[in-house]
Amino acid sequence: MTSNFDHIQGRSLAQTLAIQSQINLPGTVGRILKQVRDLERIAPLFAKAGLVRSLEKLNPLNIRVGGIATQAHITKTIGGFLYAAAATRIDLVVENNVIATVGQYSTCELDDINYENQSKRLQLINIRQAYEMADKAINSERGYDLILLECPLVLDRSMVPLQEAASYASYRADFESAITAISNFWSNNRDKLQPWNPNGTAVVGLAAERYGAIINIARQDLRTIDGRKHILSTEAIDTDLIAQLQDSDSAICTIGERRFIYGILNSYSRTATFRMNVQTPRMEPSDVINLGVIGYHFKTAQTDIPCLLQTIGDEPNWNQKTLDHIAAEIMALTMAGATPLPIQLAQREQQALDKFLEYYSDSLRSEIKKREIEDLWLSDLDNLSSTLL
Repeated sequence: MTSNFDHIQGRSLAQTLAIQSQINLPGTVGRILKQVRDLERIAPLFAKAGLVRSLEKLNPLNIRVGGIATQAHITKTIGGFLYAAAATRIDLVVENNVIATVGQYSTCELDDINYENQSKRLQLINIRQAYEMADKAINSERGYDLILLECPLVLDRSMVPLQEAASYASYRADFESAITAISNFWSNNRDKLQPWNPNGTAVVGLAAERYGAIINIARQDLRTIDGRKHILSTEAIDTDLIAQLQDSDSAICTIGERRFIYGILNSYSRTATFRMNVQTPRMEPSDVINLGVIGYHFKTAQTDIPCLLQTIGDEPNWNQKTLDHIAAEIMALTMAGATPLPIQLAQREQQALDKFLEYYSDSLRSEIKKREIEDLWLSDLDNLSSTLL
Protein backbone atom coordinates (compact mmCIF):
# COMPACT_ATOMS: atom_id res chain seq x y z
CA MET A 1 0.00 0.00 0.00
CA THR A 2 1.35 3.42 -0.97
CA SER A 3 1.23 6.20 1.63
CA ASN A 4 0.03 9.71 0.74
CA PHE A 5 3.12 11.06 2.46
CA ASP A 6 5.72 9.15 0.46
CA HIS A 7 6.36 12.16 -1.79
CA ILE A 8 7.31 14.39 1.16
CA GLN A 9 11.07 14.32 1.63
CA GLY A 10 12.85 15.78 4.70
CA ARG A 11 16.44 16.41 5.63
CA SER A 12 18.22 15.29 8.74
CA LEU A 13 20.23 17.79 10.77
CA ALA A 14 23.46 16.28 9.46
CA GLN A 15 22.32 16.88 5.88
CA THR A 16 21.30 20.48 6.67
CA LEU A 17 24.62 21.19 8.34
CA ALA A 18 26.53 19.77 5.39
CA ILE A 19 24.61 21.98 2.95
CA GLN A 20 24.96 25.12 5.06
CA SER A 21 28.67 24.54 5.61
CA GLN A 22 29.26 24.38 1.86
CA ILE A 23 27.20 27.54 1.29
CA ASN A 24 28.65 29.62 4.14
CA LEU A 25 32.25 28.40 4.16
CA PRO A 26 33.59 30.72 1.42
CA GLY A 27 32.01 33.79 3.01
CA THR A 28 33.30 32.93 6.50
CA VAL A 29 36.81 32.29 5.21
CA GLY A 30 36.84 35.52 3.23
CA ARG A 31 35.61 37.57 6.18
CA ILE A 32 38.20 36.13 8.60
CA LEU A 33 41.01 36.58 6.07
CA LYS A 34 40.03 40.24 5.67
CA GLN A 35 40.21 40.66 9.44
CA VAL A 36 43.64 39.01 9.46
CA ARG A 37 44.85 41.40 6.74
CA ASP A 38 43.51 44.37 8.72
CA LEU A 39 45.33 43.09 11.81
CA GLU A 40 48.59 42.69 9.89
CA ARG A 41 48.25 46.29 8.73
CA ILE A 42 47.21 47.83 12.07
CA ALA A 43 49.29 45.84 14.59
CA PRO A 44 52.66 47.42 13.58
CA LEU A 45 51.12 50.86 14.09
CA PHE A 46 50.14 49.93 17.65
CA ALA A 47 53.75 48.94 18.36
CA LYS A 48 55.24 52.04 16.72
CA ALA A 49 52.80 54.33 18.54
CA GLY A 50 53.72 52.79 21.91
CA LEU A 51 50.33 51.20 22.57
CA VAL A 52 52.04 47.79 22.56
CA ARG A 53 55.47 47.15 24.10
CA SER A 54 57.87 44.21 23.94
CA LEU A 55 59.54 43.34 27.24
CA GLU A 56 62.89 41.83 28.15
CA LYS A 57 62.94 38.43 29.83
CA LEU A 58 64.20 38.39 33.41
CA ASN A 59 67.15 36.05 33.78
CA PRO A 60 67.98 35.09 36.45
CA LEU A 61 64.72 35.48 38.35
CA ASN A 62 64.87 36.27 42.07
CA ILE A 63 61.53 36.93 43.74
CA ARG A 64 59.31 36.09 46.69
CA VAL A 65 55.69 35.87 45.58
CA GLY A 66 52.31 34.89 46.96
CA GLY A 67 49.53 33.67 44.66
CA ILE A 68 45.93 33.82 45.89
CA ALA A 69 43.23 31.83 44.07
CA THR A 70 39.52 31.91 44.87
CA GLN A 71 36.73 29.51 44.08
CA ALA A 72 33.08 28.93 45.00
CA HIS A 73 30.65 26.06 44.43
CA ILE A 74 26.89 25.65 44.91
CA THR A 75 24.82 22.51 45.31
CA LYS A 76 21.08 21.95 45.69
CA THR A 77 19.82 20.47 48.93
CA ILE A 78 16.42 20.20 50.63
CA GLY A 79 14.75 22.60 48.23
CA GLY A 80 17.48 25.21 48.59
CA PHE A 81 21.19 25.75 48.05
CA LEU A 82 24.43 25.30 49.94
CA TYR A 83 27.69 27.01 49.01
CA ALA A 84 31.35 26.59 49.71
CA ALA A 85 33.71 29.52 49.06
CA ALA A 86 37.46 29.35 49.58
CA ALA A 87 40.64 31.34 49.06
CA THR A 88 44.07 29.70 48.99
CA ARG A 89 47.50 31.33 49.04
CA ILE A 90 50.67 29.59 47.89
CA ASP A 91 54.00 31.29 48.65
CA LEU A 92 56.98 30.72 46.35
CA VAL A 93 60.60 31.79 46.53
CA VAL A 94 62.68 31.88 43.35
CA GLU A 95 66.44 32.23 43.72
CA ASN A 96 68.48 32.23 40.53
CA ASN A 97 65.60 30.51 38.69
CA VAL A 98 65.32 27.75 41.35
CA ILE A 99 61.74 27.54 42.63
CA ALA A 100 60.64 26.41 46.10
CA THR A 101 57.27 26.54 47.87
CA VAL A 102 57.60 28.05 51.34
CA GLY A 103 54.04 28.29 52.62
CA GLN A 104 50.39 27.45 52.10
CA TYR A 105 47.42 29.18 53.69
CA SER A 106 43.67 28.99 53.16
CA THR A 107 40.27 30.13 54.38
CA CYS A 108 36.81 28.80 53.59
CA GLU A 109 33.14 29.42 54.27
CA LEU A 110 30.24 26.93 54.21
CA ASP A 111 26.57 27.88 54.58
CA ASP A 112 23.17 27.93 52.93
CA ILE A 113 22.39 30.69 50.44
CA ASN A 114 19.28 32.28 48.96
CA TYR A 115 18.65 31.91 45.25
CA GLU A 116 18.82 35.66 44.51
CA ASN A 117 22.16 36.97 43.22
CA GLN A 118 24.07 33.78 43.93
CA SER A 119 26.96 34.46 41.55
CA LYS A 120 27.45 38.07 42.63
CA ARG A 121 27.23 37.25 46.32
CA LEU A 122 29.78 34.47 45.99
CA GLN A 123 32.08 36.79 44.04
CA LEU A 124 31.87 39.29 46.90
CA ILE A 125 32.71 36.56 49.43
CA ASN A 126 35.70 35.44 47.35
CA ILE A 127 37.04 38.99 46.99
CA ARG A 128 36.79 39.51 50.76
CA GLN A 129 38.58 36.21 51.37
CA ALA A 130 41.33 37.12 48.89
CA TYR A 131 41.95 40.42 50.65
CA GLU A 132 42.05 38.63 54.00
CA MET A 133 44.77 36.35 52.63
CA ALA A 134 46.67 39.32 51.19
CA ASP A 135 46.44 41.27 54.45
CA LYS A 136 47.88 38.36 56.44
CA ALA A 137 50.74 38.09 53.96
CA ILE A 138 51.58 41.80 54.08
CA ASN A 139 51.53 41.85 57.88
CA SER A 140 53.55 38.67 58.34
CA GLU A 141 57.25 38.68 59.12
CA ARG A 142 58.04 37.43 55.63
CA GLY A 143 58.71 40.01 52.95
CA TYR A 144 56.98 39.77 49.57
CA ASP A 145 58.01 41.30 46.28
CA LEU A 146 54.72 40.46 44.60
CA ILE A 147 51.24 39.28 45.60
CA LEU A 148 48.89 38.06 42.86
CA LEU A 149 45.13 37.98 43.38
CA GLU A 150 42.94 35.95 41.04
CA CYS A 151 40.10 38.47 41.29
CA PRO A 152 39.33 42.15 40.64
CA LEU A 153 40.89 44.58 43.12
CA VAL A 154 37.82 46.83 43.19
CA LEU A 155 34.10 46.37 42.59
CA ASP A 156 32.06 47.46 39.62
CA ARG A 157 28.94 49.44 40.47
CA SER A 158 26.82 46.63 39.07
CA MET A 159 27.66 44.76 42.28
CA VAL A 160 25.82 47.31 44.45
CA PRO A 161 22.73 45.64 46.02
CA LEU A 162 19.19 46.95 45.91
CA GLN A 163 19.04 48.85 49.19
CA GLU A 164 15.24 48.92 49.41
CA ALA A 165 14.70 45.15 49.09
CA ALA A 166 14.56 43.31 52.42
CA SER A 167 15.33 40.03 50.66
CA TYR A 168 18.77 41.43 49.77
CA ALA A 169 19.89 41.72 53.40
CA SER A 170 22.47 38.93 53.16
CA TYR A 171 23.73 40.25 49.84
CA ARG A 172 24.08 43.76 51.30
CA ALA A 173 26.02 42.36 54.26
CA ASP A 174 28.47 40.58 51.95
CA PHE A 175 28.82 43.73 49.82
CA GLU A 176 29.63 45.86 52.87
CA SER A 177 32.10 43.25 54.13
CA ALA A 178 33.90 43.23 50.79
CA ILE A 179 33.98 47.03 50.61
CA THR A 180 35.35 47.23 54.15
CA ALA A 181 38.04 44.62 53.45
CA ILE A 182 39.20 46.45 50.32
CA SER A 183 39.24 49.88 51.98
CA ASN A 184 41.03 48.68 55.12
CA PHE A 185 43.70 46.83 53.14
CA TRP A 186 44.75 49.84 51.05
CA SER A 187 44.38 52.30 53.91
CA ASN A 188 46.25 50.32 56.58
CA ASN A 189 49.04 48.90 54.41
CA ARG A 190 49.80 51.68 51.96
CA ASP A 191 53.22 52.43 53.43
CA LYS A 192 54.20 48.80 52.72
CA LEU A 193 52.94 48.73 49.14
CA GLN A 194 54.05 49.93 45.73
CA PRO A 195 53.86 52.49 44.27
CA TRP A 196 53.93 54.57 47.48
CA ASN A 197 56.86 52.54 48.82
CA PRO A 198 59.28 51.86 45.92
CA ASN A 199 60.77 48.93 47.87
CA GLY A 200 57.39 47.61 48.98
CA THR A 201 55.15 44.81 47.74
CA ALA A 202 53.34 45.06 44.42
CA VAL A 203 49.74 43.83 44.76
CA VAL A 204 47.99 43.09 41.46
CA GLY A 205 44.77 41.48 40.36
CA LEU A 206 44.74 39.18 37.33
CA ALA A 207 41.83 38.44 35.02
CA ALA A 208 41.12 37.69 31.36
CA GLU A 209 38.62 40.42 30.55
CA ARG A 210 38.06 43.99 29.32
CA TYR A 211 39.60 43.27 25.93
CA GLY A 212 38.07 46.44 24.51
CA ALA A 213 39.93 48.87 26.81
CA ILE A 214 43.01 49.36 24.62
CA ILE A 215 40.78 49.63 21.52
CA ASN A 216 38.78 52.44 23.11
CA ILE A 217 42.04 54.22 23.98
CA ALA A 218 43.28 53.92 20.38
CA ARG A 219 40.10 55.63 19.23
CA GLN A 220 40.68 58.63 21.54
CA ASP A 221 42.36 61.80 20.34
CA LEU A 222 45.40 61.68 22.63
CA ARG A 223 46.45 65.11 21.41
CA THR A 224 43.69 66.63 23.56
CA ILE A 225 43.58 66.91 27.35
CA ASP A 226 40.41 64.82 27.48
CA GLY A 227 41.99 62.11 25.34
CA ARG A 228 45.25 61.97 27.32
CA LYS A 229 43.45 61.29 30.60
CA HIS A 230 42.89 57.70 29.47
CA ILE A 231 46.56 56.70 29.46
CA LEU A 232 49.65 57.29 31.61
CA SER A 233 51.95 59.96 30.26
CA THR A 234 55.02 57.89 31.21
CA GLU A 235 54.09 55.45 28.42
CA ALA A 236 55.37 58.03 25.90
CA ILE A 237 52.68 57.50 23.26
CA ASP A 238 53.33 58.90 19.77
CA THR A 239 50.25 61.04 19.17
CA ASP A 240 50.99 61.50 15.46
CA LEU A 241 50.82 57.74 14.84
CA ILE A 242 47.66 57.54 16.97
CA ALA A 243 46.05 59.88 14.42
CA GLN A 244 46.81 57.30 11.72
CA LEU A 245 45.08 54.63 13.80
CA GLN A 246 41.95 56.73 13.95
CA ASP A 247 41.75 56.43 10.16
CA SER A 248 41.47 52.65 10.69
CA ASP A 249 38.53 52.95 13.06
CA SER A 250 36.10 51.00 10.88
CA ALA A 251 38.54 48.11 10.44
CA ILE A 252 39.19 47.97 14.21
CA CYS A 253 35.45 47.81 14.89
CA THR A 254 34.85 44.90 12.50
CA ILE A 255 37.67 42.71 13.82
CA GLY A 256 36.15 42.21 17.27
CA GLU A 257 37.69 42.85 20.67
CA ARG A 258 38.93 39.34 21.45
CA ARG A 259 40.48 38.65 18.05
CA PHE A 260 41.98 42.13 18.03
CA ILE A 261 43.82 41.85 21.37
CA TYR A 262 45.08 38.40 20.35
CA GLY A 263 46.39 39.86 17.11
CA ILE A 264 48.27 42.91 18.41
CA LEU A 265 50.03 41.16 21.32
CA ASN A 266 53.05 38.96 20.66
CA SER A 267 55.06 36.85 23.09
CA TYR A 268 56.44 38.81 26.05
CA SER A 269 54.55 41.98 25.26
CA ARG A 270 52.04 44.24 26.95
CA THR A 271 49.71 47.06 26.03
CA ALA A 272 50.13 50.62 27.24
CA THR A 273 48.83 51.27 30.76
CA PHE A 274 45.36 52.80 30.91
CA ARG A 275 43.31 54.30 33.72
CA MET A 276 40.44 51.94 34.45
CA ASN A 277 38.60 54.42 36.66
CA VAL A 278 38.38 56.71 33.62
CA GLN A 279 37.18 53.99 31.26
CA THR A 280 34.74 52.64 33.86
CA PRO A 281 34.27 55.42 36.42
CA ARG A 282 31.53 53.78 38.49
CA MET A 283 33.56 51.60 40.85
CA GLU A 284 33.64 50.96 44.59
CA PRO A 285 34.96 51.69 47.19
CA SER A 286 35.33 55.36 46.38
CA ASP A 287 38.29 56.00 48.72
CA VAL A 288 40.36 53.37 46.89
CA ILE A 289 39.16 54.51 43.46
CA ASN A 290 40.38 58.02 44.28
CA LEU A 291 43.90 56.60 44.60
CA GLY A 292 43.71 55.54 40.94
CA VAL A 293 43.05 52.21 39.21
CA ILE A 294 45.32 51.29 36.30
CA GLY A 295 45.69 48.23 34.13
CA TYR A 296 47.20 46.73 31.01
CA HIS A 297 46.98 43.50 29.03
CA PHE A 298 49.97 41.23 28.59
CA LYS A 299 50.72 37.92 26.90
CA THR A 300 53.56 35.58 27.81
CA ALA A 301 53.58 33.12 24.90
CA GLN A 302 51.98 33.22 21.47
CA THR A 303 49.48 30.49 22.41
CA ASP A 304 48.58 32.01 25.79
CA ILE A 305 45.42 33.95 26.58
CA PRO A 306 45.99 37.70 27.02
CA CYS A 307 45.64 38.59 30.69
CA LEU A 308 44.59 41.83 32.37
CA LEU A 309 46.80 43.16 35.16
CA GLN A 310 45.06 45.59 37.50
CA THR A 311 46.61 47.57 40.34
CA ILE A 312 45.94 50.61 42.51
CA GLY A 313 47.72 53.97 42.23
CA ASP A 314 48.54 56.51 39.55
CA GLU A 315 51.43 58.48 38.18
CA PRO A 316 53.89 59.90 39.09
CA ASN A 317 54.14 57.05 41.63
CA TRP A 318 53.74 54.43 38.91
CA ASN A 319 56.08 54.69 35.94
CA GLN A 320 56.81 52.70 32.81
CA LYS A 321 59.96 51.03 34.16
CA THR A 322 58.25 49.70 37.28
CA LEU A 323 55.20 48.47 35.39
CA ASP A 324 57.45 46.74 32.83
CA HIS A 325 59.30 44.99 35.66
CA ILE A 326 56.08 43.72 37.28
CA ALA A 327 54.83 42.36 33.95
CA ALA A 328 58.20 40.69 33.28
CA GLU A 329 58.11 39.04 36.74
CA ILE A 330 54.63 37.65 36.14
CA MET A 331 55.60 36.40 32.67
CA ALA A 332 58.66 34.67 34.12
CA LEU A 333 56.38 32.90 36.61
CA THR A 334 54.03 31.77 33.81
CA MET A 335 55.59 28.51 32.68
CA ALA A 336 52.61 26.68 31.24
CA GLY A 337 49.31 28.18 30.23
CA ALA A 338 48.17 31.72 30.88
CA THR A 339 48.18 31.50 34.70
CA PRO A 340 51.28 32.23 36.81
CA LEU A 341 52.64 29.25 38.74
CA PRO A 342 51.63 30.45 42.26
CA ILE A 343 48.03 30.85 41.09
CA GLN A 344 48.10 27.45 39.36
CA LEU A 345 49.28 25.74 42.56
CA ALA A 346 46.64 27.53 44.62
CA GLN A 347 43.94 26.49 42.13
CA ARG A 348 45.06 22.87 42.34
CA GLU A 349 44.54 22.91 46.11
CA GLN A 350 40.91 23.88 45.53
CA GLN A 351 40.03 20.96 43.27
CA ALA A 352 38.45 19.05 46.16
CA LEU A 353 36.09 21.90 47.08
CA ASP A 354 33.10 20.67 45.06
CA LYS A 355 33.46 17.09 46.34
CA PHE A 356 33.68 18.34 49.91
CA LEU A 357 30.51 20.39 49.38
CA GLU A 358 28.69 17.23 48.22
CA TYR A 359 29.87 15.43 51.36
CA TYR A 360 28.76 18.36 53.51
CA SER A 361 25.36 18.37 51.81
CA ASP A 362 24.91 14.61 52.40
CA SER A 363 25.85 15.05 56.07
CA LEU A 364 23.39 17.91 56.40
CA ARG A 365 20.53 15.88 54.95
CA SER A 366 21.40 12.96 57.22
CA GLU A 367 21.41 15.12 60.35
CA ILE A 368 18.14 16.79 59.43
CA LYS A 369 16.56 13.41 58.79
CA LYS A 370 17.66 12.10 62.20
CA ARG A 371 16.73 15.39 63.94
CA GLU A 372 19.15 14.55 66.74
CA ILE A 373 20.48 18.12 66.93
CA GLU A 374 16.96 19.48 67.34
CA ASP A 375 16.26 16.94 70.10
CA LEU A 376 19.40 18.07 71.95
CA TRP A 377 18.30 21.70 71.72
CA LEU A 378 14.84 20.86 73.01
CA SER A 379 16.22 18.81 75.90
CA ASP A 380 18.39 21.73 76.96
CA LEU A 381 15.35 24.00 76.75
CA ASP A 382 13.42 21.64 79.06
CA ASN A 383 16.28 21.68 81.56
CA LEU A 384 16.37 25.47 81.46
CA SER A 385 12.61 25.70 82.01
CA SER A 386 12.70 23.39 85.05
CA THR A 387 15.57 25.40 86.51
CA LEU A 388 13.65 28.66 86.16
CA LEU A 389 10.57 27.12 87.79
